[in-house]
Amino acid sequence: MKHQRWWSLVLGLVLAGCIGTDLVDDPPSAEARIDITPATAAVLQGETVRFQAAYYDIFGMQRPEIQFQWESSDPSVASIDAEGVVSTVQTGQAMITAHAEAISSTPALLTVVADPNQVARVVVTPDTLSLSLGATQSFTAIALNLNEETLAGETFTWSSSNPEVATIDAAGVATALEAGTTHITASTDGIASSPAYLLVPGRSIQGTFVGRPGTTYMLAGTATLQEQPSGGLILSFSSNFVTSSGPGLQVFLSASSAVNSSSLSLGDLQQTTGEQTYFVPDSVILETYSYVIIHCVPFNVTFGFARLQ
Repeated sequence: MKHQRWWSLVLGLVLAGCIGTDLVDDPPSAEARIDITPATAAVLQGETVRFQAAYYDIFGMQRPEIQFQWESSDPSVASIDAEGVVSTVQTGQAMITAHAEAISSTPALLTVVADPNQVARVVVTPDTLSLSLGATQSFTAIALNLNEETLAGETFTWSSSNPEVATIDAAGVATALEAGTTHITASTDGIASSPAYLLVPGRSIQGTFVGRPGTTYMLAGTATLQEQPSGGLILSFSSNFVTSSGPGLQVFLSASSAVNSSSLSLGDLQQTTGEQTYFVPDSVILETYSYVIIHCVPFNVTFGFARLQ
């Protein structure tokens, strides 16, 4: 009888506090990448230039032993050998890419000119932009010669690689039309800029975490449920997210502030503090759920929630 009372007391304490943790660090989720330098280059016809590549693994560590295969998008303008040395053939532009371990770098832009005073480089500002649906943003461009001197009086032609996502007019004003990504390019005298990256995020709803009323569970930070440019939803927690520890903590989407049979589990809580991201099944749309819940599954205890709106 004494043992039964003792076990009931322990169980009651655990249920009340849901204390402890079974959380473990997730493996790294970064993707391997190849970086090229320089990202842009301009040279006189007949000259050579060397590109260098660096391979970084999923841990962000450089792998100097990796060997690269080099590619020029237009060998009639510039060819590139196994060491990354480019030989220029005629005026024009070519994209230089490094390949290794089944991945490819972002291409570098090479421009070959016949006269050091002509347009050798076009620079677009900003080079990266996030623009909300329906919003507009002006891009600017300047033309530089081989000596990096600004050339006055140049007129630019603007283009968007994906005009369904965002258009850009003759004055360089972009308009976001739907979620997705596009590249903005300016050109003059037959010389194009490196593409500027434009992201149009999807719709989103957000809420602030609070502890479940009547309890001492601590919960803070924000949750954002957002449509992705490629389709689907992602749930993200802010950098100031923090929650009490507990065994079997899971993240749920729910139509109410309680976990029930219609709630959707997104899996184990990745960590009790800081930024984290959860992928939502493709069948879920933004309007399906209005709460994010942190729930202790073994003892069916809700720590708290964020109401999304």
